[in-house]
Amino acid sequence: MTEIKKSTTIEAWKAALKYILEKGKDFEDKDERVCREILNLMLVIEDPSRDYQRPIEIMNGFEKWVYPSLDEIKQIMLTKEPSATYGSTILGPRIFNYKNTLNQIDDFIIPLLKSDSTSRRAIVSVYDPIMDSKITMKQVISVTNIYFKIKDGKLNLTFFIRSCDYFIGWPVGLFQMHTIQKYVAEKLGILTGSITTISTSAHIFEDNLETIKEVISNEQKRTE
Repeated sequence: MTEIKKSTTIEAWKAALKYILEKGKDFEDKDERVCREILNLMLVIEDPSRDYQRPIEIMNGFEKWVYPSLDEIKQIMLTKEPSATYGSTILGPRIFNYKNTLNQIDDFIIPLLKSDSTSRRAIVSVYDPIMDSKITMKQVISVTNIYFKIKDGKLNLTFFIRSCDYFIGWPVGLFQMHTIQKYVAEKLGILTGSITTISTSAHIFEDNLETIKEVISNEQKRTE
């Protein structure tokens, strides 16, 4: 497994894009798109709270990809109800109303960590084999699990992704994860810490390569 660790969100995103761009292997996926892929990439952001919204702001600047507003992304992440607009791939209902039975955050994660701040059991299940393990499924949720761990008085979060488009998909995913991390941390009365993404398939697409190079180049200039 390859590990990339950076202080801020934008540094981590830029480093991951650059690594996949330079080290990834190309193949043609089922949609006949050329995909450049790295297997088993771990991306650690030590302090995402400083700029967790920045990648979305950059993507919105291209006016080519339409993202929901930041407030809408937060609302979608924290909702308990399925969305007719976004379908079964949204995370909120699976986290806060799993199988119409369990609020995994308010009824398990928060009480668990309040009772035992050293717990290693604070995991949320997102992938549902009853719903998702069907060969005919065209859209399957990408995040499989979310893990919370208190360390040095801060709430750290790790999320596992079976498949992650690091250019278009990851910026929203990171924003969503910080939203849920902040929600839990506030309920616990502690600060947020790091966020780690573990992606089985970390990839970008050939038709986005020139824009990705532009993002990397522009962000390098910003930090010089």
